[in-house]
Amino acid sequence: MPRIKPYTTNQESWNTILQKNLRIPMNQREYSWESAQITNFLDDIIKIFEEGKYVEKMGSIINLNYDEVNDIYDGQQRTLTVILILNVLGCLAPKLKTKINQLLTVDTELDDLTQQQNKIKEECKVNIIPKIYCINPYDMTGLVNIFNNKIQLWAKFINNLDEIKSFEEEGYVCSICKTKISRNNDFIRHIKKKHNYLQPDSSTKLHSAFTEIYNYLVLKKYDEKKLINLYKFILFDIDIQTYDCFDPEYVSRIFDWENNRGKAVETLDIIKNQILVKITDEKKVEIYNRWESLKHRKNKIYKKNFGQKIFDLAIQLFSNQINRTINNEKLYKPIIDSEDIYKKLIKFFEIVEKLFEIMDKISEDKFGRLLNNTSRVSINWEAYMWCLLPISYKTGYVDCKLIKLMTKWYFRNLQFKNLTFNNLCYSNEFIRITNQVIQNKDFDYYKDIEECLIKNKDDSISNENYLRTIKDMNYTTTNAKHLLMFLETCVNTDTHIVPLDYTLEHIYPKKNKAHLTNPSLMNNIGNLTLIEGKNSKNGHKGNSSLGSKPYYKKMLSYKGSSSMITRDITNKFETFTEATITTRNDDITSLLNKYTNY
Repeated sequence: MPRIKPYTTNQESWNTILQKNLRIPMNQREYSWESAQITNFLDDIIKIFEEGKYVEKMGSIINLNYDEVNDIYDGQQRTLTVILILNVLGCLAPKLKTKINQLLTVDTELDDLTQQQNKIKEECKVNIIPKIYCINPYDMTGLVNIFNNKIQLWAKFINNLDEIKSFEEEGYVCSICKTKISRNNDFIRHIKKKHNYLQPDSSTKLHSAFTEIYNYLVLKKYDEKKLINLYKFILFDIDIQTYDCFDPEYVSRIFDWENNRGKAVETLDIIKNQILVKITDEKKVEIYNRWESLKHRKNKIYKKNFGQKIFDLAIQLFSNQINRTINNEKLYKPIIDSEDIYKKLIKFFEIVEKLFEIMDKISEDKFGRLLNNTSRVSINWEAYMWCLLPISYKTGYVDCKLIKLMTKWYFRNLQFKNLTFNNLCYSNEFIRITNQVIQNKDFDYYKDIEECLIKNKDDSISNENYLRTIKDMNYTTTNAKHLLMFLETCVNTDTHIVPLDYTLEHIYPKKNKAHLTNPSLMNNIGNLTLIEGKNSKNGHKGNSSLGSKPYYKKMLSYKGSSSMITRDITNKFETFTEATITTRNDDITSLLNKYTNY
């Protein structure tokens, strides 16, 4: 039986490709190219354009021809980037603007609109709509904003642009007020504050890509004739091999085979593609939107890939087994091969959402909040991945006692270069214990975790060594502030919520450091305390009003502070000298030794 070839191949130009009815399907990732990919792409185009000798070969594009639409399965990033480049050329060469709009957009008043285009017209209230349709709503809105001139370009505020050869150079003159500013970041801050410049939002990377391309081309300083020649080169002298496929399942497999171009496609995007191919049309949008919104969930500590971290844990919980190495292709296979793939996905999404809920509860816990306030003072993700989150999920409750134990471990090791939770001595035990809980939710995990922490306790933080070492330490502002907030939390009652916006106060003023016999005592824990950053509504005097005042002038503010350890200073010390620092140092380190011990 002869084999089927479910596609045709053609050599085409961008002029031909962009006249087609193009769509970026929901199977695909959002636009993801960043500065490095964009610059390399432009460098290749400009180099061969300026040589004036060859056409450029630009790889392949894979389409699924379906219902009179070309769904781009490979080549999405290049296609959208070329569209942005052409739009920028229209901005720089007014003669090209109308022609480029005729090629790339539809006019809402003159052209017959599709159902999708009518929806965009109603939602965005615009006259110009890009011909290409992105099912990702953020990318689609981004293109609409760009083609309707809703994106402000900060380079347009530069009066001396003709003199600038690189945006890394210093010296920008504002075109509005003629102020001269050295650095580009300062210049952007200036036009935001003084001239209502609005930076594009980050919901889609198309906004920043458009700015990047504009800045790149404006520095080329091409005259209108050369810009027109570049426009012609891009449309007619770049050679692309197109694969027009007619089988949805086969084109999905090609996407997997061809995913190594440009910026590598993430495994989860490949898996999403395999899933969506098998989802019925009426449920595709629901699954796509839910997948994307959950996967892109952010966290101020674990940043942009927080959603993906949760996905990695959720798929393991779906399979009832936690492992150090995550093989997503294997783990998602039961979902992809399921007879009711929709039902399995809903179950998976419910696990993801429950993990987000647990993470929020940990972040609101009396001690957990201390580890979720700033990325500079936070526990390794492995503590959540292999211990806190899966145990909470399987037992059905967030164990405050376990969170406190982890917090004590963290602050005990703060300032010490000891092994962290990503080390095998911890992680293997956490994984073993968690898998025990997965098999039996009544398993006594706390006892085993506590034993693991004690067994791996470094000698540097034994009682004797800890007390001796911590007394002599000089602290960074961040570490000292959060260590004292931990102590503040320990000495207060459960009903009191310790503020997380304290600032660090040097009791003995820094300006008098030269008067100390031992200047290293300045950043010693005995000379540091917590104080409100600003004067509060309930009368607490903030750090900004205290400045470098002598101790006797600070005492009233200390007495009125919401911090118990700060109020305690005035109860114990009438004056604050070098000797007092040493005395208080002993007091604070003893308390830290007591409360961080596990």
